[in-house]
Amino acid sequence: MFSELAELEAQLQTLSHDQTAIDLIKKFAEKLGKTKKRQIVFGSEGALFRQPILYQEVLERGLIIDDDPFILLQGDIISTDTAYFFGERLEGMKFAIASSTCDLVPERRENAVLFRIESITKTKYSDDKLKEMLSQLLKFNSTKYMYLPPLPNDSDDVIANCIVFDGVVQIRLDDLLMATRHASLSLVGWRIFGSLLRTIMVRAGESEIKMRTAF
Repeated sequence: MFSELAELEAQLQTLSHDQTAIDLIKKFAEKLGKTKKRQIVFGSEGALFRQPILYQEVLERGLIIDDDPFILLQGDIISTDTAYFFGERLEGMKFAIASSTCDLVPERRENAVLFRIESITKTKYSDDKLKEMLSQLLKFNSTKYMYLPPLPNDSDDVIANCIVFDGVVQIRLDDLLMATRHASLSLVGWRIFGSLLRTIMVRAGESEIKMRTAF
């Protein structure tokens, strides 16, 4: 029995806790050069997000056949006043959906998980602070945030947004399905989002591997 479990662990070693994806993102950002170039690439239209992807549109294009009808997708940018953080109701905010798309099908789950989106504005920060924040976000060195360009209907003073991975927001699925959709992540945006999500949830150091192996 234990030999079989050891074989399973060996197969999972490079999959369950691997950080290769986030390292690739950092290297890509570094190769782009200065912050301005990174901002142009990641901020270009369609780079990280696009208009909400609609089920009927996908169906008509023959991209899905037997899949469950969807209302929302993982990584969708939405707004709702029915989400809670540490028991406090959050109002007037946008969120990124963290739950998997298959878990967003009506009646599939009772609850869903979101992450807050914070706007970076000219009125809130000095020019030097804005430059520093953009530089850090676009290096992807921190797994606490993910850079997003200005979103549809953002005010003119918003120069960027960030998904905040520090703290999980809860919402009932029935309430989430009534939320306003603002955008869907692009394929690249979804890959980056997924890489960061996995990194903050299951990142493991070598010392932890040694401890668990020993015991």
